[in-house]
Formats: sequence, structure tokens, C-alpha cells
Amino acid sequence: MRPARRTRVAIGSTNPAKMKGTRVAFSRTFGPVVLKTVDTTALVRSQPLTLEETVEGAQERAIFALEFARPDYAVGVEAGLMELGRGWPGHHLNLQVAAIVDSAGRLSFGCSSGFPIPGRFVERLRKRGEELDAFTHELVGAEKVREEEGIVYRLSGRRLSRLEMTEQCVSMALIPWINAKLYGFT
Repeated sequence: MRPARRTRVAIGSTNPAKMKGTRVAFSRTFGPVVLKTVDTTALVRSQPLTLEETVEGAQERAIFALEFARPDYAVGVEAGLMELGRGWPGHHLNLQVAAIVDSAGRLSFGCSSGFPIPGRFVERLRKRGEELDAFTHELVGAEKVREEEGIVYRLSGRRLSRLEMTEQCVSMALIPWINAKLYGFT
């Protein structure tokens, strides 16, 4: 008797937190998975400054990973800013968005919880075009944080990590496959 075929997943990232969070979310849904990483660094802006840019980056990563690796599912995870809107000027959240596309071309999105970023750093991100990680020392008093932890780990008092945010957004994007009939994914 042959063992069941493992679900093949490609992720458009080489970031350890994104890889581990994706593996955990898919394993909880489909059992053991084979995960392939696809370097998509050159595809997307280094620090998305709007929700739209974040969603676009996640989708571009997923589609590239699908075309490159030909898996059952391809995942793109992008961290970026979301402005809360006109009623709350100057308030921004940093969140992660996952885009998942399957071999049949079905696409879904999910997002993580978000955490506030001080306005002065948002302005500097806009002016300098750098990633939030460039301000690690000023934000959390450390020269560097572990990839799996991220800045959020320090800001949240070690309550939530980048890895967990990745797991959240990928888990949310998997909902249409978990409820395939409801979402028309059958």
C-alpha cells in the first residue's frame, strides 16, 4: 500500500517565519505537506505602504510561486501598512496578507491581526522607502530581532510573533478550501 500523497505547497518567500507559519497552517488543514520556497524578492516593493499594495504583493508572490513550482497550492505572504481611514487620520496598522492560489486557479485572501505603528515611523517609511525592520532599534531597543519573532514580538511584550501572524493570515485564506461547497471551490 502506497502512502497518501502529501499536499505540495510553494511559498513565494525564503523568510523563515513565512515558511514555518505557512507549513503549520497547511499541515493543520491537509496533514503533512511538502513545502517549496520560491525567491520572489525582486517582484514586490520592499515595504508596502497601503493595504492595496500589500494585497497586490501577496498575490504577485503566490502567482509567481504557482507558475514557477507547479504545486497544488501557492502562497504569497506580504506584510504592509493599512491606514485606518479618514475618521482616524495618522493611524496605521501593520498586518500580513496571504494570497493562496491553487492549481485550478482559485484564489483566496486572508489577513492577520494588525498592530499599530507610530505615525512618525510611517512618515519615515514613506520618505525613505525602507522596510519597517530598518527602525528596529528605535522601535524596540534592539539592533536586530529574530525573523520568526519580528518587531511585533517585542512590541507585544512577547505575546505574538511574526510566525504566528503568518499562520493567522494563511489559515484565514484557507477557509474557502475548508468550506469548498460554500465558496464554490468544489
